[in-house]
Amino acid sequence: MGEAGDEDLFGLAPSVPGPAPPPEPPPVARTDLHRSGRAVAGLLLATGTPSADEIVAANQGLRRLGLRTLDERDFVAETPEVLAPLIPAPARPGLLALLRELAGDEPIRRRLAESYAALWRDETPVPSEPEPSRGPAVIRWLIGKLPRHHAGSAPLEDIMSEGPYRGAELSAPRIAPLERAPLRYRVERIRDEYHQVIEAVEQVIIGKRDVIERVLTAMAARGHVLLVDVPGVGKTQLCKAISAAIATRFGRVQFTPDLLPMDITGASVFDVRTRQFQFRPGPIFAHILLADEINRATPKTQSALLEVMEERSVTVDGCTHKLEEPFQVLATMNPIDHQGTYALPAAQIDRFMVMLELGYPSPDDEVKVLDRHLGAEPALSLVTPVISREAFLEWQGTVPQIHVSPGVKRAAVDYVNGLRREAEEGHAVSPRATLAWVRASQSRAMLAGREFVTIEDLLDVAPDVLRHRLWTDGATVRERLRAVAVKIAGGTQ
Repeated sequence: MGEAGDEDLFGLAPSVPGPAPPPEPPPVARTDLHRSGRAVAGLLLATGTPSADEIVAANQGLRRLGLRTLDERDFVAETPEVLAPLIPAPARPGLLALLRELAGDEPIRRRLAESYAALWRDETPVPSEPEPSRGPAVIRWLIGKLPRHHAGSAPLEDIMSEGPYRGAELSAPRIAPLERAPLRYRVERIRDEYHQVIEAVEQVIIGKRDVIERVLTAMAARGHVLLVDVPGVGKTQLCKAISAAIATRFGRVQFTPDLLPMDITGASVFDVRTRQFQFRPGPIFAHILLADEINRATPKTQSALLEVMEERSVTVDGCTHKLEEPFQVLATMNPIDHQGTYALPAAQIDRFMVMLELGYPSPDDEVKVLDRHLGAEPALSLVTPVISREAFLEWQGTVPQIHVSPGVKRAAVDYVNGLRREAEEGHAVSPRATLAWVRASQSRAMLAGREFVTIEDLLDVAPDVLRHRLWTDGATVRERLRAVAVKIAGGTQ
């Protein structure tokens, strides 16, 4: 789900996992050998900058396997989920043995090595984990203490004998059953529901799985989404397809220059039968609201919507009306250089958790779009709800329970402070943006099937959360984060 290439030295551009390897993998290619080196380098980077002795030991192990030694291109922080499918099956046993050898007794490195073992379906039992040593704080791969079901089970000795009538010797040590916390069951179920929603939306939106995933990530974090792109790329269709896949009440407002605030929020209307004023709710009283072409309305109307987005309530004639949860705004916006638009001020655009672009489809995907949408029935009619409103509310209620270690929190704050020092006047990152950044990282971790946040989660959602607050593009956000990381590593901040 990243934008940049594989050569990011600070892990700021997470690579898109390649397709699953075929049952009979081809012979090892040069690119596969390069991925093997990255797996070794990523293990060394897990606890900070590796020492010269560690690099020498890694190179000796690679030579034993007939692989090339490490160079600067290999020191990229990529996750096992990304690298494991790209390494051919014949090279996996030897590489796994080398990873375990290099990991030694260091807890974080051992977790990475055993992650490769699990992804490659290795049946070797995981040894019990020793107490972690108190090492220096590192800025990457800090995920805190893993839950027990991730670290593996530990042998527990049964010190009670079975009695003299069943044998004179003590019973053999038993292995404690694997404990699975209720949160783990819930996260796994949410991950399955998440993939079902994606598959339903992909019946309409073809070739944009990355964008669909990012929109759902923001929605699970109770964040509003701003889609900015040229007309006709499917922004409105994407919003409609998501609302159709989730059994919620959908509302839509087509923003125009003559739209008034009461057209959105509702108004009190005099009822001649009862001779009283009755409140008639506006279209904003929906679970998922599509604000189409939001920048074509006047600033006054924009402010009315954005106030409701923040407060999640409407006040009319002194009476406050609370919006029913969930309340999500999916807004579309045409580029500012189009005629008849009103720019959203920075204070208002900050209310959106993420800003995304769809972009044009590839030629092959565009052919599929023609095949799908030229039929007699609208493609949107094929989408039926796959999860209920209550299930989606459970998504949003689970996100705050995802663990964020102190190291990850400190890394986020250090990055934000570095961006503030370099930001132009008026384009700073607010504490609300920091909160939105970490919250979106929690959502990404949950939808990936984990109960804890990693630096990878934080850096993956960074361009979406920060770009509209820094008034730049995603690639520039990554470059600024890279510069901040260099300064932090050099001790200049």
